[in-house]
Amino acid sequence: MKKINFLSTFLVSFLAIVGFLYAQESTPTSTDQGVSKTKSSGKHKKEETVSTALVATPTASPTDTPSPRWVAPPVLDDASKIVKYQINSVLQNDVNGTNVLSLIDLSFKRRMDQYNVGAEGDVRFGKDFSNSYSAETIDVRSAKLIYAKPFLTFSAGRMDVGGILSPMNFFGNYSTMGLRRVDGLQITVPITLSFGVVDYDKWVAPPTALSLFYIPSITSAQFATYDTTQSLFIGQLRVSSKLAEIPFTLRFNMGQSAADYFTYSSLSKNLFLDAGLNFTVDKDYDFYGEFGVQNSNLFNQTDAFSFGLKAKELYTFGPLSFDELTLEMQVPLAQSLYNPFIGGNGFSLASATTPQNTFMAHLKARFEAIFLNFYITNTPGDFTFARINSGNSALSLNTPFGLGNEVEGLGVPLVSSSYSNFSYIFTMGVEF
Repeated sequence: MKKINFLSTFLVSFLAIVGFLYAQESTPTSTDQGVSKTKSSGKHKKEETVSTALVATPTASPTDTPSPRWVAPPVLDDASKIVKYQINSVLQNDVNGTNVLSLIDLSFKRRMDQYNVGAEGDVRFGKDFSNSYSAETIDVRSAKLIYAKPFLTFSAGRMDVGGILSPMNFFGNYSTMGLRRVDGLQITVPITLSFGVVDYDKWVAPPTALSLFYIPSITSAQFATYDTTQSLFIGQLRVSSKLAEIPFTLRFNMGQSAADYFTYSSLSKNLFLDAGLNFTVDKDYDFYGEFGVQNSNLFNQTDAFSFGLKAKELYTFGPLSFDELTLEMQVPLAQSLYNPFIGGNGFSLASATTPQNTFMAHLKARFEAIFLNFYITNTPGDFTFARINSGNSALSLNTPFGLGNEVEGLGVPLVSSSYSNFSYIFTMGVEF
């Protein structure tokens, strides 16, 4: 009790002293009051005027103003923060069998502010059709920070590099063995005459730019190591322009891994390279293609060519609209029986196969506000880590060493069990 009384007395005394000092600081002195309230006599008026003129009036100077010790974070309005929700029911049939899934995607994006900082994230919750409430999978699909200046853009985290490295929507991305989403760093130097941050998406992938990517590992999580043996360095020159009023984009990618991890892949310590071209006709038709070599020292054993067409805004019948149709084909130029990424088997040539032409088709439709997607392919995952298995590798594998090509939009791998079998995905969902 005595302790409480002592603290109360101390607190009251402290507040009283603070109030007294504040009152003394804000109350004019008696001299000031005398000057302001007392009229000067005629005898002393001249002397007082001279005395007042000799006293310099203090003025505020920019150099005298102390800089703030702490700067508040930017106040963002609702337009700069974007949250998007997407819910899909999925029927998938591929090399893993038939599965029915429910997926919920939460996408977050913070646009550029006065500090030239942006960020984006995408989290997916998934579960099989059952009576369980538990989410069986939680995937962080992207988590990226962006710092952009007119002369430089820096990104770090988990990012989707598919649309930056390749014009293909399914095949391609030969530099990253088919992967679209990677963890790593990206530095981009835009080649432009404009100044100031114009648009968030333009600074993520400027139309004409030089870019450098560093990826610590592109293998599955079960096999990933971060001792630089699986790391990739990729440089890109991206050029966008027009020819005869037709806009086009050229991409030239070249890179190297830090070590020879897989000889017939981008992880061979030899140069890998690819080039892509896409152009748009009448705004609704995109034509594109990509050529890639995953090991320049084995040029004729690791190269492939792919091309595609995307038609948009097709037709509407009452409540049913056909929004997009995408057709793609991959033509393997490599015919090596030793390349495990195209069906080869260096341990048993009798079980090795040579790659065949493969295709992918995607139809995107809409029943009023319900989106419908249908994907179909016959690829067993050529030129990706999905082709590695315990039969053609010295490693004992329970799962593929990596993922196959992803379908656009839904962002899940689709791999067939053989060239003669079709794998497909059907989705029905909404976004808001």
